[in-house]
Amino acid sequence: MRKAIACLVSFLILLSVPMLIPVYSHITQLDVEVNGEKMDFADVQPYIDEQTGSAMVPAREIAEKLGAEVQWDRLLEQVTLRNQYKSAVLTIGRNDASVNGQMVDLDAPAVIKNDRTMVPLRAVSESLGADVDWMRERNLVLVTSSDKAQRATWIWDSKMIETDGDGILQFAANQKLTALYLRYEKTYPGQDVYRNFIRRANDLGIKVEALAGKSNWIYADNHPYIRQWIAAVTQYNASVDAQERFQGYHFDIEPYTLDIWKTNQTWVLERWMDTIRLIEREVRSADRSMTMAFDIPFWINSYLVPGTSYSFSAWLLEKADCVVIMAYRNNALGGNGIIAKAKPIILEAATLKKQAVVAVDTLPSKEGDHTTFYALNPMNMEAELQVVKEKLSPYPSYSGIAIHDYVRWIELFQKGG
Repeated sequence: MRKAIACLVSFLILLSVPMLIPVYSHITQLDVEVNGEKMDFADVQPYIDEQTGSAMVPAREIAEKLGAEVQWDRLLEQVTLRNQYKSAVLTIGRNDASVNGQMVDLDAPAVIKNDRTMVPLRAVSESLGADVDWMRERNLVLVTSSDKAQRATWIWDSKMIETDGDGILQFAANQKLTALYLRYEKTYPGQDVYRNFIRRANDLGIKVEALAGKSNWIYADNHPYIRQWIAAVTQYNASVDAQERFQGYHFDIEPYTLDIWKTNQTWVLERWMDTIRLIEREVRSADRSMTMAFDIPFWINSYLVPGTSYSFSAWLLEKADCVVIMAYRNNALGGNGIIAKAKPIILEAATLKKQAVVAVDTLPSKEGDHTTFYALNPMNMEAELQVVKEKLSPYPSYSGIAIHDYVRWIELFQKGG
C-alpha cells in the first residue's frame, strides 16, 4: 500500500506544476469571473501571452476585485499588491516576484500595455491566496477568493499521519488543500506525532481541525466521553507550541443512522439537540479561539426543530461557526445535483452570517452511484466541483469544498486518475 501511495505521490508532483492556459488559435475572447461574477475590463482586455500561454490581466482591476490594495512605483517599475494576509511585488519584465518576502517564479513577466500594468492572472491571484481554474470549453478563467477557496478532506485513521505523514502532506499540497479534518485520539499515535504533523501542515498553510463523532453520542450515557474528548484536545493544545495546535473542533454526529430514527425521529432530534448544547458549552468554556464545525446532511433542512416551525439546519447553524453540508451527489447541476441540494442551507447560513462548506463523497454507497464519485475519476470530480464553485461563490456564506475522504480519494487516482 505504501509503495502504491509513493508512486501516486510522484505522479501528483508532476500535476502540481503550475498550469498555464493552453494557447488555442481559435480563442478570440478570454472571460474572467471572480467569485462567479464576470469582470468587465474598461480599458485593456485580458489576453493570452503567445509565448508562455499565460492569461494576462490588468493588475489593478483583478487585485481590487480580490480585496487587495495596489501601489505603483514608477521609478522602480514595480506594482505592489497587498491584502490582510499577503503582499506581492512584481517588477516589469521580470519572471519572478516577491511574495511575503520570498521570491517565486512567475508564469510570465508583468508588462506595460496601453499604459496599464498587465500581470499573469494565475500568479497574482494565487499570491493573494485565491484559487484559479481554467474552464477550457468556455474560454473562462474562474478565480475564487481565499475566503471561498477552502479545500479539505477527512482523515479518519489518525495512525496514517505516523506511517505516511509525508505522503499525506504531499498530496494535500498538490491538491491545494487548506484544511484537514484529523481524528484525534489521546492514546495514539502519540502527542509528538500530532505535534510534528500539525506543525508541518501549518507551514504549508493548511489548518488542522480535531475530528470526532459517533451516532450514539446522542445517548446521555455517552456524554461523559464527549467531555473527556474535548478536555483532551484542550489539554493537548495547551501543552504544545502555537504552530502545533489544532485550530478547531470538527464533529461528525449522524444519529439518523441509528435504528431508532426509523421509529421515533422526534426523540432523536431532541437528543441530538441536547448533545449539541453540551458540545457548545464545553467548547466555548474550554477555548473560545477554537472554531466549531458540524457535518450535516443536506436534507436536514427539511426537518423542523420539534414543536416549532424553525428548520433544524438553521438551529445547527446558530450553534456552529461553520457547517459542512454533505451534498453527496456526483453532478453539480440539475434538481438532484450538488448545488440544488446544498443551496437551501447555503441561503440559511448567509442569513445567519455563518459559513458553509459543500462536501462530496468518494466512498461506495448503498444509496446509489449518483451519490458518490466512487465509480468516476478525479477529472470528472474536479470538473463538477469547478461548476459548484462558480455557482455558489456569489453567496457570502459559501466558503469552499470538502472531499470525503482521504483514503478513498487516493483510490480514485489509483483506479483511473
